[in-house]
Amino acid sequence: MIDDAEGRLAALVQRQRARLARFFGQHAPDKSEVPDLVQDVFLKLTRTEMPEAFENEASYVISVARSVLTDHHRRRRVRYAGEHGEMVDDIVDMGPPIDHVLDNRAMAQRVRAALLDLPERTRDVFALKTLQGMRMADVADALNVSLSTAEKHHARALAHLAARLIDYRR
Repeated sequence: MIDDAEGRLAALVQRQRARLARFFGQHAPDKSEVPDLVQDVFLKLTRTEMPEAFENEASYVISVARSVLTDHHRRRRVRYAGEHGEMVDDIVDMGPPIDHVLDNRAMAQRVRAALLDLPERTRDVFALKTLQGMRMADVADALNVSLSTAEKHHARALAHLAARLIDYRR
């Protein structure tokens, strides 16, 4: 059953999707990102208290879109900030020494083996939290467990990895 707020949001999505697509089509740096930006607006609206009625619905939605676009520009700026450093032609990067590469491969194999020793649920919690960077509350929701259960699984995984990799500590 759709509650009143969800129904209002669904109707708002239907009415404003084309307007938002046009707005982002004019202002987004990469046109392929337009559908994601439109979805970000609706995601942001789900996280806010929507008014019962709008004085000017289009203005409200575009103001949210501007906020989403500003956040998007900031993330892009941070993401690409280091890509335009000073060029130095006389330095040749030979990569890491071969012994470091071999040590890293051996470590990766040990980590993989240790993770495969874990029960599936514990491994899933570890992967979502540590490898994918999800918040613990989101991990718990994704796996349909309580927050404390997710935290216990994560602690168990960390303890297991620490014990299995003790000889790699430097």
